[in-house]
This record gives sequence, structure tokens and C-alpha cells, in this order.
Amino acid sequence: MKKILIAFCSMAFLLYACSESFVEETIDPTPPENPFDSIDWSEVNPPELPVDSNTFVGLHTYIFSSRCNQPACHDGTFEPDFRTVQGAYNSLVEHSITKNYDPQVDGKNPLSFRVAPGSLEESMMWQRLTNHEPPNFERMPSSGNPLPDNLLTLIRNWIEDGAKDPFGIDPMQSNEQPNCFGVLAYVPFPGIPGLQYRTDTIRVDGNPFNSFVVLANEEADVWFGFLDFLDEVNYNFGENLTNTKIQLSTNLFDFSDAVEVDLEYVGSPKKSTDMFSLPAFQLPEIMNQLYEPVIGQNNPYHYKATFNASSLGFATNSIVYMRIIVQDEDHEETAIPEDSSIQPFAFYYSFFVYQP
Repeated sequence: MKKILIAFCSMAFLLYACSESFVEETIDPTPPENPFDSIDWSEVNPPELPVDSNTFVGLHTYIFSSRCNQPACHDGTFEPDFRTVQGAYNSLVEHSITKNYDPQVDGKNPLSFRVAPGSLEESMMWQRLTNHEPPNFERMPSSGNPLPDNLLTLIRNWIEDGAKDPFGIDPMQSNEQPNCFGVLAYVPFPGIPGLQYRTDTIRVDGNPFNSFVVLANEEADVWFGFLDFLDEVNYNFGENLTNTKIQLSTNLFDFSDAVEVDLEYVGSPKKSTDMFSLPAFQLPEIMNQLYEPVIGQNNPYHYKATFNASSLGFATNSIVYMRIIVQDEDHEETAIPEDSSIQPFAFYYSFFVYQP
């Protein structure tokens, strides 16, 4: 009985002590105000760029989509599928041929691909556009109206130049230059010292291939992730890149007077799985293929540039374009994006200087 009484008293004392130790406190559940909700995108006017007829996007715009994407033809009824830029490229370049030459019937050896980069002779598409070999290999387009010489010249130049993809990059099988697979941007959260806000997900009109936001008169940390291909299969994340820097210019077409900022290699990288500020399944198919090693993984962004856009002379509400310069053991210099890169890729590497 004494033991029970002692245990009861001990428990009562413990409850009393605990009640004295805890003080009820009301916490305000209202989150901090998002300082970027008030951005007026009407002040941002990205320039309209004409489609270059010498690129694959130009070939699709001016030839494939208008002359080949016809009902019951290359409209998805059968391949090549010319409904979209990505579908057209994927079903042409280094794609196996369903209807190929037969030496016993056609007197010709089978060809390698629908489009063999660098080789007109091994590209079935070129044979179909320039030769009329009925009954199995009539000249295309099937309308009976051959392509004029000026359009054939554009296709010939594209094939002989390596059949570059919609982003102006060589097919992955032969591309060993370093690639930048994404960018992350962080700025100080106004009024909260030490806290950073991610802004590469805040882009003009919500388009993931438009300019992201940095703050005027504040330092921004901009991180870059690289794939450095050692051969067709093996790669690293840019540990051995040299002469790394970014060039900043308000003129998309002219970097001759660009401001240069060094890129610093950081051993403890930022990591992110959402490339291009989008889940992998929402990316264009060509991007899924080009960056297959990193899509959907928690990828390291090892290189960082820290700069204050205003201190560098860039005005509020201006768009600043970035060109990334790196060097590996096999190439003297790689520029990302290149002059030949198409508009979305160029705008992805740009930022809008915003004053809250």
C-alpha cells in the first residue's frame, strides 16, 4: 500500500512539474508575403526572332510541316512523323529504315538511316527527295511537285553539316562537348537575413524557356550543372572543366562587349531534380533524349556565379542574356548556348532584373 501511495505521489509531482514547464504559445500560421507576386510582366518584351531556315526548326517550319505533313501521309499516319519539330527529328536522324532497298529487287544495297548525319548517300530521305524510282521508291513529296532547288539546298546543307538537332547540337552519339543541363538561381528573401528564394522557377509569362528573375541591387547566386562526356557512354559532372565563366549582355546577338563573371567550382553542390523548372515528363522529347543521364535524378549543380546585376551596370526591367564558356581536355572552348542555338534555348539562359 505504501508503494502504491508513493508511486501516486511521484506521478502527481511529475504532472505538476511538467505543467509548470510548458507555456502555451500562439503561432501565427500566415506565411511571409511572396515578394514576387507583384511582378508586372507587361513591362517585359522579349524580342521576336525569325526562324532561321538553315536550322532544323527552319526546315520543319518552311518545308516539312507545310509540304509533308499532309492528311493520310506524314501526319502521324506513318513515319517519318512531321507533325512536330521533335517528332520529325526523332523519326529521321539515325532512325532505322522500314522500307529499304533490296539488292535482289532494286539493285541497290540497303542504306543506314533515314538521315545519316554528314552523308547524303546513306540518307534515305535525300534519295527519296532527289530520285524517282517507281514503283517502290517514287520521288517525294507524293503530291508530284518536287521540292525546288533552293529548298533541297537547305536540306542538303543540314545533313552535310551533321544533322544538328532543334537546339543546334550534334546528335548525342557523336557529341562529346560539355553540355549544361540546367540552371538554378537564388536571391535574398527581402527582410529575412540569411534566407534565399529560388527564382529560376519564376519566368516571364510562366514559360519555362523565358527569362528568370534576379533582384536589382542584390547579389544573386546562379548555379549551373554540366555533363562532360568522356566518350559516347561515360561522363562526369564537370569536375575537370577549366576556364569557366559566363558572359552577360543585353544584346542576344552581340557578346563582343559582354561583362564576364567567373564560374566557381563548388565541391558541395546544389541539387535539384526539376530540370528546366519542369518535371521530366513535360519536357520536349528531344530534351528528354539529349539529357537522359540527368532527367529525374537528384543532379548536382557544381558551378556557381555570384553577381549583383545592378552593380554590373544592368538597368532595372532589362533582360540580360548569358553565354556560358567552358573548356575540357578535348575542346579548346565550348559556348553555351551557341550562335546557332534556337530562340527558346537562348532565352532559357537569360534573366530579368526586377525591382520589388
